Amino acid sequence: MLKKLKYQLFLLLLVISLKGFSQEKLTKYVDPFIGTGGHGHTFPGAAVPFGMIQLSLDNGRNGWDWCGGYHYSDSVIAGFSHMHLSGTGIGDWCDISVMPENKLITDTADHGLAKFKHRNEIASPGFYKVTMDNGISAAFTVTEHCGFHDYIFPANVSPVIKLDLGYKQNWDQPTATYVKQLNDSTLVGYRYSTGWAQVQRVYFALRASVPFSKLSIIADGKQISSSEANGTGVIAQVLFNEQKHNHIMLKVALSTVSSDNAVQALKEIKKWDFDGVRKQAAEKWEHELSKIQINTSDIRIKRIFYTGLYHTCIAPSQYSDADGTYQNAKGEIHKMPAGQQRYTTYSLWDTFRALNPLYTLTQTERYAGILNSMLAFYKENGLLPIWDLSTNETNCMTGYHAVPVLADAVLKGIKGIDDQLAYTAMKASAMENIRGCNYYRQYGYVP
Repeated sequence: MLKKLKYQLFLLLLVISLKGFSQEKLTKYVDPFIGTGGHGHTFPGAAVPFGMIQLSLDNGRNGWDWCGGYHYSDSVIAGFSHMHLSGTGIGDWCDISVMPENKLITDTADHGLAKFKHRNEIASPGFYKVTMDNGISAAFTVTEHCGFHDYIFPANVSPVIKLDLGYKQNWDQPTATYVKQLNDSTLVGYRYSTGWAQVQRVYFALRASVPFSKLSIIADGKQISSSEANGTGVIAQVLFNEQKHNHIMLKVALSTVSSDNAVQALKEIKKWDFDGVRKQAAEKWEHELSKIQINTSDIRIKRIFYTGLYHTCIAPSQYSDADGTYQNAKGEIHKMPAGQQRYTTYSLWDTFRALNPLYTLTQTERYAGILNSMLAFYKENGLLPIWDLSTNETNCMTGYHAVPVLADAVLKGIKGIDDQLAYTAMKASAMENIRGCNYYRQYGYVP
């Protein structure tokens, strides 16, 4: 009881102290390119805190340093996909890849790659922009479940947007893909794949700001004459008549449940107001960053600190739709308690020592959902997660690091979780005979 009171007093003093700081914009200190070089495995694209959509460019290159889809040493763009991993040691996702093109691509050996230079890139929290060497300008911002694309094509070009459901990088491999034209400006479909997470299902809806003039579909290397197709690697290209200023915008929404739900998620962006959505994304980041303010005149220290704090809010990422509904790896449809989201991307062996305890201070509104997602995993699979990716157990690393995370939350009196369920789940994971747990119980260490 005394520990809880001390903890609550600490939180109160922290809140009071933060209110005393000036309202300086902290997003200006975040550099999303930090971590994209060396072995950082981060991505520079657009995201909101803990959002499902993490819209960023992919270099189209396999390799350990491309686990986030992008590496600063590269100079080629293969597409802009909507789901990314940040800081992981294994590459997966990069789902629903979109690429603007200056021409219709008919040669299956032509992957439509584009060169770019880093001086033509801009990134800030919730925003990314690049002007490619082919003259196409591509800018992105996002909400939790919807990506906003803003393309400007060169003059005298009939714009083309390529949707490559067969695009893959690193461990990822598509198993079934589908696309259908819903109306004159909307495509829907899905991408199923396997990889680090053995079962992944992503449903999408893509809507353009102007009607398509033509739809071209290639499925597994064959031209398809209809307005829908399936296969292991469907590529759809939508053509547009030359526009005023050659300006085309897209909204691309995702769901783990159905394409109908993805269509509903398009409503997260109600108008074709790119700057307005970008502003909202920046405000969400400002809210997160302002939870901890440091008092220093050293700009370098601020840049390092707030970029680090920014990266603490990339994962876990939302897996459920806006209403908390999701489809797990078993194909079961579930719904989280009212107001909570189902999260995934739990690198618990990395995060249990510092990041999760930090969340008890910085994510008081969200942390119950993060913890209840772990308990949902237990109810669906019989054990707490080791490394949850797309609600799959990847079994990456030993031990049971979800146990100290839950124990820490219970002892600190975190509201919104079932303490008895947490105890039952912790005991079940501690009593398993895999990942060296039996040796740990017998000897007190793993020989």
